[in-house]
Amino acid sequence: MPETKTKILVCNAGSSSLKFSLFDAEDEVLLADGGIDWLRKPAQLAFRRANQPEMRKALKLEKHADAVGQILDDLQAGSSAVLQRPEDLRAVGHRVVHGGDRYTSAVRVTSEVKRTIEGLTYLAPIHNPASLEGIKAVEQTLPRVPQVAAFDTAFHATLSEAARTYPLPQKWTREWGIRRYGFHGLSHSYCSAEATKRIGRRGLRLVTAHLGNGASVSAVHDGVCVDTSMGFTPLEGLMMATRSGTVDPGILIYVLRQKGLNVEELDNALNHESGLLGVSGITSDLRQLLSELPGNPDARLAVDVYVHRIVQTIGAMAATLGGIDALVFTAGVGERSAQIRKQVCEKLKYLGLNLDPAANEECRPDSDIATPASPARILVIATREDLTIMRETRRLVTSFMSAHSQGKSARPL
Repeated sequence: MPETKTKILVCNAGSSSLKFSLFDAEDEVLLADGGIDWLRKPAQLAFRRANQPEMRKALKLEKHADAVGQILDDLQAGSSAVLQRPEDLRAVGHRVVHGGDRYTSAVRVTSEVKRTIEGLTYLAPIHNPASLEGIKAVEQTLPRVPQVAAFDTAFHATLSEAARTYPLPQKWTREWGIRRYGFHGLSHSYCSAEATKRIGRRGLRLVTAHLGNGASVSAVHDGVCVDTSMGFTPLEGLMMATRSGTVDPGILIYVLRQKGLNVEELDNALNHESGLLGVSGITSDLRQLLSELPGNPDARLAVDVYVHRIVQTIGAMAATLGGIDALVFTAGVGERSAQIRKQVCEKLKYLGLNLDPAANEECRPDSDIATPASPARILVIATREDLTIMRETRRLVTSFMSAHSQGKSARPL
């Protein structure tokens, strides 16, 4: 290990964006973070150093390799640079949405890993290609720095056969690999671990609710995921910003047969025209819908359906666990919307979830917003997928370096 602090860069690549976080890995200190979005023209960079104002600027770039180069330049810029030179990076960790059956924990990126991620594109056509572009961009810019892939599906690899199996023909499940995979695993993993630390005992029955533009709920028993709402794709489960969540599959057959939709139109409708946007006919932004509740019945219906689906799913997860010791809210809506938390918890009092109204209104993550006498706790935790990825990357790098320093034949990272 170098004498300087061990630094790990975390990347989360989208189709037209790249978010990043730079950590002092030894002390788990966030040194800088931000992102580049080139969907808008010109591209926009947001860059934050610890304890300094955010910097924004317009850029001319259109690909991940240019974005990686720009990020490294900014990390090294100025007298308060958080990175002296690219060689000071110990590793780069990447969020990859789908690892399929193959990867149930983080792995060192190799040619074989890249081929497998690409081969899973049919299961995550928006996300996996973008992750692969991010990996290739870092490889091009930092060829000597090891890379690690951390998978959103990995935390759900512990689902029982009963929990992951769809009641479909055996050919579909056994030959075609159709099963429940689950997503947002990096977030559910982090939040369940933080909840366990906060409550201070093992064996907890936790329900973690990741409520953002994408949304999912997981049941976690003693740190192990036993059920989750997303399935074969991120489309199943809760109503989301523009995604439908679970619907009667007969509806899909009906619109294909009777209404003349083709597969591409159906895909677009379910993923981009449904959810809050579809029901309200106004917007996918929950904040705007909440502001229009007094005079807009469509906004009211969208919020009512949204809350109903969350309550329904949390209840199902609690039933799977045989009870609940804590409910965790996280992600954009879960962390920021006191109104949604209130509506959800009011309908879940039968589970022993008694909300403290004042604590709910005033809360900032990380907080416990249940009444002192509540049989079950209600936590609001700021999700840290980047920190989870960093820890997984550090674990692999440390294990490899330890084996190497002892002269052992280390397995590839």
